[in-house]
Amino acid sequence: MSLNPPIVILAYGVFPTHDRPLEALRDAGTLICCDGAANELIGRTPGPDAVVGDLDSLSEEARSAFRDRLVELPSQQSSDLEKALRWVAGKGGEEVTILGATGLREDHGLGNLLMLWTDFGLDITLLTDTGRFTVVRTARSFHSFEGQVVSLFPESSRVRITTSELLYPLRNAPVSAPYKGTSNQSLGSEFSVKTTGGAVLVYQDYPPGA
Repeated sequence: MSLNPPIVILAYGVFPTHDRPLEALRDAGTLICCDGAANELIGRTPGPDAVVGDLDSLSEEARSAFRDRLVELPSQQSSDLEKALRWVAGKGGEEVTILGATGLREDHGLGNLLMLWTDFGLDITLLTDTGRFTVVRTARSFHSFEGQVVSLFPESSRVRITTSELLYPLRNAPVSAPYKGTSNQSLGSEFSVKTTGGAVLVYQDYPPGA
């Protein structure tokens, strides 16, 4: 199958309720479900274009409804989200938005976030019901608003980060531990992050009332 952008992956966490991830779901050009996430789409529009994973969490109803869209990848060495990301990359995908990756088991949610440090050859954004995570591997500018919460999670203390237009700036500096990069703030309508030596996961909360 060909992948039409925007490509959205629905993981098997809590189904989104915030307008931002729900809008991304509605606007998907290609919608891929991780295994049991397809259970949530029975009778919904849009339905999945593909259901990827070991399929051990797929209900019989979903298995029947989406039987022509199942991509069974049985390896237990990778999570279903990792399988979906590698499957998209193998199909030539470039940009991916992930939904539903948090909210059930904390270990699964944390694992899904830490996985984003891995270079899948994709431009990845992950939307939750509180904000968005974006992976930066070289440099990136972000649309923002004054007072927006911005947190930076480098994959290691070897990563050097330079920022602009944040309340607590970094100038080619490390963050000694990932948790120490939380709760910075944007100063205006845009900020930038530049990184060397590894990936940085950038979190932004949604605008008030959005």
